[in-house]
Amino acid sequence: MVMPASLAITVGVYPAAERGAAVAAWTAATGAAGVIGNLGGGLVMQYLPWRALFGVPVLLAAVLAALVAVLVPRMPRHAASLDLSGTVLLTAASVALLTGIIEGPEAGWGSGLVLAAFGVAAVLFAVFVGHQLRSAAPLLDPRLFAAARLRAGTLGVAVTFFGLFALFFVNARFLQEVKGFSPLLTGVAIVPLVIPMIVLSRLAGRFARRPAVMAGLAGNVAGLVLLSFADGDMPYPVYAIGLVIMGTAMGLCLPVLSYEIMAALPPERAGLGSGLNSATRELGSAIGVAVMGTVMTTYGMGAGYRVVAAVVLAGALLTGWWLRSDARGSA
Repeated sequence: MVMPASLAITVGVYPAAERGAAVAAWTAATGAAGVIGNLGGGLVMQYLPWRALFGVPVLLAAVLAALVAVLVPRMPRHAASLDLSGTVLLTAASVALLTGIIEGPEAGWGSGLVLAAFGVAAVLFAVFVGHQLRSAAPLLDPRLFAAARLRAGTLGVAVTFFGLFALFFVNARFLQEVKGFSPLLTGVAIVPLVIPMIVLSRLAGRFARRPAVMAGLAGNVAGLVLLSFADGDMPYPVYAIGLVIMGTAMGLCLPVLSYEIMAALPPERAGLGSGLNSATRELGSAIGVAVMGTVMTTYGMGAGYRVVAAVVLAGALLTGWWLRSDARGSA
């Protein structure tokens, strides 16, 4: 709820010529937050009881809420209806899909539980689409995805966070259990990911749209492949190269992809674009964690990284194709 509102406000308070830079700054801040969370979590685990992991964010949220109340400008409101049925259907379908992925290794991919989970997910997603097409006030009208740039933006964001959170899922365990890092050092060790991401996000407006996206998604694949060779003998500086590559890649592509989502919709639907951006990130992240955990449980961390890299590569190729189609259609 917070992230969609923040992006909608960011887009709304800037003139059209400056919105690309504003979205880039927003993207840099939200991407960096995940990495800073790793660093902050390491500090908490090093010096405070583990329960403080839940208490510290509450204090930070209270401070930020006060700052928002004072500093954030008011935006005009647009009438909107809450599609409760669509929300329930989409949530249930996502839960069923994740259940099938997570339970596959333990229960067996041919087990009744897993097959039922995937079957229920497919049915619920189909029912959700049908409901949205009939609804007078849909949660997410599927017809919007006729726009190639909206399809490209949502898929590109999804696969980028798919790869990023697959990394987050195993990074702390690898550095602490295999490399012997302390919680604090583990938090510090993720910093090479965030610096290039912040720097390049701020420069995103200077890059051509499609080359930046393709270079960023390709960099994500390369970083994941490099990290797939990580083991106890790999020196941390080599491991950090993989983090730098992924941070650079996200700095190149995420601002452009987020802007593509927002620009594909009219200004009065900025809330929908922002919500779609955030939902895509969260769904991609959840599936990335589930897939990484599933593959790693059976075949090991290296195989998990390579499967994740393959998914990101497939998404990158489709994203690039859609961006090219949009460019041809606009010419």
